[in-house]
Amino acid sequence: MATVSKVAEKDVQKLKVRDSIFINLTRSICPECKGTIDAEVLVRENKVYMRKRCPVHGWFEALIFSDYEMYRDFERYNKPGDIPLEFQTTVSKGCPEDCGLCPEHKQHTCLAIIEITELCNMKCSVCYASSAPAKGLHHKSLDDIRSMINTLERSEGVANVVMISGGEPTVHPEFLQILELLQEANVNKIIINSNGLKFAKSEKFCQAVAATGEDVTVYLQFDGFDRNTHEIIRNDPDLLDKKLQAIENLKKYNTLINLVMTVKKGVNDHEIGKVVNFMHETPGITGLTIQPFFAEGRFTDYDPMDHTTMPDVIKAIAEQTENMYEQSDFFPIPCPYPHCSAATFSYRDPKTKEFTTLSRLVDVEDYLDFFRNTVLPDLDKEVLDALQSIFSFSTVSGSHEMAEGFCNACGIEFNLNEIQDSLTHYLENLKMITIKPFMNSWDFDVRRIMKCCVHQVTEDNKLIPFCAYNAIYRQGYQSEDMKIQLDVL
Repeated sequence: MATVSKVAEKDVQKLKVRDSIFINLTRSICPECKGTIDAEVLVRENKVYMRKRCPVHGWFEALIFSDYEMYRDFERYNKPGDIPLEFQTTVSKGCPEDCGLCPEHKQHTCLAIIEITELCNMKCSVCYASSAPAKGLHHKSLDDIRSMINTLERSEGVANVVMISGGEPTVHPEFLQILELLQEANVNKIIINSNGLKFAKSEKFCQAVAATGEDVTVYLQFDGFDRNTHEIIRNDPDLLDKKLQAIENLKKYNTLINLVMTVKKGVNDHEIGKVVNFMHETPGITGLTIQPFFAEGRFTDYDPMDHTTMPDVIKAIAEQTENMYEQSDFFPIPCPYPHCSAATFSYRDPKTKEFTTLSRLVDVEDYLDFFRNTVLPDLDKEVLDALQSIFSFSTVSGSHEMAEGFCNACGIEFNLNEIQDSLTHYLENLKMITIKPFMNSWDFDVRRIMKCCVHQVTEDNKLIPFCAYNAIYRQGYQSEDMKIQLDVL
């Protein structure tokens, strides 16, 4: 009878363990040709990566979240979307090639962006639109803008928030007329996305903007205090004094200010805490939006495996403010995909100087964990409604709606005869911090695109998710290949 010989143990080949854990499969795009391709989502050493292969251009890998525990925790905060009143495109090729919005898009427009000009009075190295003071770029006409507003109204009925952007929107020769158009339309809140140079230069212009209506907030580009920061990010080392002057001029006419900080690793990430403290110390500044740099448009010095992600920003806020804020104070905004953003709300008593955050006053997790709260029938509906109303991209820092939502969530009662004075007290002492990392061609994830609620309104009357617009749909005017000739505005 034949016997099977045993191979010596030393000769047996052992299986190797992969260096990462596969957790998901999604769709993405090739950074080279922008073609739609499959993408793996992997975890390696507690960091989340995207790995994908284009048949033509090969393999690509990018860091998308520097803390897997936070990534997994955030996934619970995902609520059902609202259906727009009108869709602009049909389902044909599938996401992201049917943008417009198509009927398969999972969320309506919380924040609409209307770019009114391609021109800018700066040439920032990080500009995703590659705007510049240049020949060959143009302003949109009032008729085009009316048409874009009409598209938004047909989709939303009443638009929650419209952001006027560019380029630099204040260089548009009919800027004030555009503000008036929006004030006359079905728009609740108007945001001006600005570098602040014109506000710094002209008090008269600040006064004219304030005169168009109360529902206007300036999102003021503010990246830090160091000369090196401004030189690298904005090509202007002497920018700080202009920013501070813009703040003073806007405050003089009671225009709300929300600072917007673009963060680049190794350049100004050490200044995050300073900007947070500046927000708290400066009357008239109602909030701070922090946007990690994303590689679309002009800037190409980008390492997809080593850059700032949302957990890095949250940890920096905690560490650089000496734990005035804690990581547990930040929760995802549930209307888009939960990995798209995080926010917190804080209150400082003007008399006692006692500081607290919303999450320390109410159990936010119980209400915004939408997978869990379906089995918790005893949730206070007023608190739930209040939290949902402010954890949204339709929330504007410093608005009466934000103050009402905060107070209702915390059970703070108003004297109805003095509600205006009560709200004013909280408006002056409430602050909102939002963290919004936009996607680029490297970390583009169709799941986030399909749930996006920040939409670009285009001249051809479409509503396109902002990250998809910049990575795929933005037209060639932003390309450096155009060799546009610089000129002085």
